[in-house]
Amino acid sequence: MSELAASSSTSEAASVSDGSAAIRLHGVRVAYDDASSDVHTWVETQLGAPVVHVTPRTGGMSPAVAASVRGANGARAFVKAVSASINPETPSHFRHEIEVLSRLAPAPYRADLLGTYDDGDWVAVLLEDIEGDHPQWGDDDHKAGVLEAVQAQTRELTPAPDLGVTATAVSGFDKYLAAFEAPAEREIGALPQWVRQDLTGVREILFNTRAGLIGDTFCHWDIRHDNILMRRGTGQPVLLDWGMSRLGPLWGDTMCLGLEWVETPLFDEMIASLNLQLTAERDVTGFLTGLGCYSAMMSTQPAPMGLPNLPCFRAELARRTLEGAQRRLHA
Repeated sequence: MSELAASSSTSEAASVSDGSAAIRLHGVRVAYDDASSDVHTWVETQLGAPVVHVTPRTGGMSPAVAASVRGANGARAFVKAVSASINPETPSHFRHEIEVLSRLAPAPYRADLLGTYDDGDWVAVLLEDIEGDHPQWGDDDHKAGVLEAVQAQTRELTPAPDLGVTATAVSGFDKYLAAFEAPAEREIGALPQWVRQDLTGVREILFNTRAGLIGDTFCHWDIRHDNILMRRGTGQPVLLDWGMSRLGPLWGDTMCLGLEWVETPLFDEMIASLNLQLTAERDVTGFLTGLGCYSAMMSTQPAPMGLPNLPCFRAELARRTLEGAQRRLHA
C-alpha cells in the first residue's frame, strides 16, 4: 500500500494521465491533527522543534495519516501514523516496514529512515521527506530509470539479507489457491468467461506455479506508480513503502512494476529483460492468473474501513491482469 504520495488528493478510484492504463486507488486518509498527542510529541522531539507547517499527502491506498512536516528550526520529515481504530490491518504493515527499513542498508533508491514509534496502539514512521513527484510513464527516461532502479535493488537483495522477515510470496499465493477451493457463486460470476469455462485448468495452472514462487530474493512486492518518487534535480527514483515486502522469486519486483502495463506487450518486454528460463516465464504467467482471479473474487466483498473504492480497484486490476495472463497463455 502506498504511503508516500503526491499532494494532490481524491477519494475516488480513477484513471490518471501518467502514461499507464492502471487505475489509482486513493484511500480516505486521517489528518495529521487527528493523530494522538503522543505521536505529535514524538514527531516534534525527532525534529528538535515544534511543527509549524503540515502538508497532507493524501494519495495512495492507505487510510493512515501521511504528511510532510516542517519544524520551527527548518527540519523536515515525512510522517505516517496509524492505529487499529483507523484500520485493523495497517498497524501490522507498519511494524513490518519498520523491521525491514531498520535493517536495510542505505541506498540511493530508498528513503532514509529517521525514526519509529510504537506504543502498542499507534504506530508511526518518520522518513526522509523526498522532494519529488511520481514518475510520468509517458516519459521513456522515467520508465527506464525506474526499471533500472528496481533491478539494481533486486541485485542488491539477492540473496536476501537477514531482515527478520518470514513473509513469502508463496504464503500470499496460497490465498489465491484457497480461493478456488469453494468459491461462492458471486465470486465465480466475477471471473471472465474463459476462466469460468475451465476452472479445473486454471486451478492446475496455479498449482503448477506455486513452487516457482520460492526464491532467495527479498522483494519489495508493491512496486507501482503510487510508491515511487523521482527526486527533483537528479531524477533518481526512490522506491517507497515496504509494508508488503517478502521473500520471493528473482522476477518479483520487475513483475510488480510491469503490472502498470500488464494488458500490453510492454509487460512482456520488461519480463524478457530478465532473460528468464521458460519455466520462470510460465510462473510469471501463472502468478498473473492467480492475482487476476483472486482480485476478481475479492471485488465482490464489501469495502474495508477507510478504503471505500477498493472493490472497484480490484475489479479493474482483475480485468487488466487477466487480459495480460490470457495473452501470455496463448502466445
